[in-house]
Amino acid sequence: MKCCYKFIFLFLAACVLLSCEQKRDNVSVDFIPGKPRLLQESLALADSMVVYNAQGLAYTTNSLKEIKKFAKAAVLDEENVEFERILKDDFLDKVNLSVSLFQKGKLIDYLFYYENSYSWDTLFEGIVYSLQGYGRMKKLAPIYTFFKDRKISTEGKTAEFKTRPNLPALKVNIYVDTFELKEGKFLSDTMPPREFETGLVNSVKRPCRWLLDRTFKRYYKEGFNLSVDATITFGDSGRVTNVSMNTEHLEYKDFLEEVKSILYYGWMPPKVQTRLMDPLPCMYISDNLPPELQSRKIWSYVAAQEIVKSEKVHLSFSREYSQECRGEGNEKDSVEIIGYSDKIKEHCDEIRFTKDFATGGINYLECIKREPLFTKKPIKFPTIYTLFDRYHAMYVKEDLSLNQVVKLKIPACFVEE
Repeated sequence: MKCCYKFIFLFLAACVLLSCEQKRDNVSVDFIPGKPRLLQESLALADSMVVYNAQGLAYTTNSLKEIKKFAKAAVLDEENVEFERILKDDFLDKVNLSVSLFQKGKLIDYLFYYENSYSWDTLFEGIVYSLQGYGRMKKLAPIYTFFKDRKISTEGKTAEFKTRPNLPALKVNIYVDTFELKEGKFLSDTMPPREFETGLVNSVKRPCRWLLDRTFKRYYKEGFNLSVDATITFGDSGRVTNVSMNTEHLEYKDFLEEVKSILYYGWMPPKVQTRLMDPLPCMYISDNLPPELQSRKIWSYVAAQEIVKSEKVHLSFSREYSQECRGEGNEKDSVEIIGYSDKIKEHCDEIRFTKDFATGGINYLECIKREPLFTKKPIKFPTIYTLFDRYHAMYVKEDLSLNQVVKLKIPACFVEE
C-alpha cells in the first residue's frame, strides 16, 4: 500500500512539473520581443538571467526556481509600460545593479536598479528602468536580500556600462524612408505619408535604440564609416518576421550581424503616435510654432499594426561635436549650411552638431549666441537656435530626401571644446 501511495505521489508530482513546463511553453509562444509587457510577464518568460554589479559580472543562473525567487523579490509597487523607453547614458551612470533576462539565448529585457535619490519622493526607495518601461518599489529590502543571500554586492555603480576611455560622443539616428501597406489597406487621405512615418520611427526607436547605441559604442574604432539600410517586415500582432539587410563586410561583419539581430526587437503597435516636434507643451501655443506647423496637428494616433506590411529603415551613425569661436570682430565669419534648399548662414559664438560617419553630412546643427541681457550691466546670456534638423526637414517641411547630403562650412575661428 505504501508503495502504491508513493507511486501516486510521484505521478502527481510529475504531472504538476509537466503542467508548469507546459504553461511556460504556452507563455513563450506569445513572446514578441519589442512589445511592452509587465516585469512579471518578462520574468515568467525568462529561462536564464545575468547580474552585473560594480565588480562586473556577479551572478548567472538558468534555474527556474531561482528566477521564481527573484520574481517574488522584484515585485513593483508601481509600473508603467507605456513609458518612453529610450534609455540614456546619464541613466546608466547611476545604476546599482543590472539584470539581463533571456529566453532560449535571446534577450527579453534589461532591468536597471537605482536607489531613489529624489528628496521629494519619500514613498519609494527604489526605481527600475527597463527596455519595456519604468517602475518603483516602496521597499528595496526584498530585492537587496535576494542579492545579499547570493553574496552579490549592491554597493557602487555597475561596471557593465562603463564607456571605453576617450570614446567620442557617438549617436545613432533612426529614419523611416518608405513603407509598404498590406494588400487592400490604405492610409487616410488626411494623413501625409511623411507624417505617418514619424510614428513608424518609434516602432524601431523605442525598443531598439538603446541596444543599437550600446553595440555602436562597443564596435566603434577610428575610420568607422558605415550606415545601415534595412527592410523590416511585420507579421501578426506587430511581430518582426524578417529583417533584410546586407551584413557582408570584411571588417564589420560581426557588428552588422548584431545590428540585424537587434532590429528583430522592433514592434509595430496597434496605433502609432505621429510627432512633428518634441513634446514641449509650452511650444504648442500657435504663435510659438514655426509657420510650417501652425495649421497642422503636432501629434495624433493612427492605426498601424493592421495596415503596415513593411518599412525601410535607415540607421545613421554619427558623432556629436561642440565647437566655440575664439576669434573677435571680422574673424567671426558665418556658419553656413551647404546642400539644402533653404539658404542658412548665421553668426554663432558656439555650434553643436552631429556628423554622419558614412557621408560626412550633418543631421543636426545648433547655434548658440551669447548676447547681452541688460544694457547697463551687460551679461552675456546664451540663446540657442536650431539651424538644421534632418528629421524636421524630412518629415515636417518635406524638402529633404534621405539620400541628400547636407554639409557644414565652419569658419577657421571655431575650435573643438
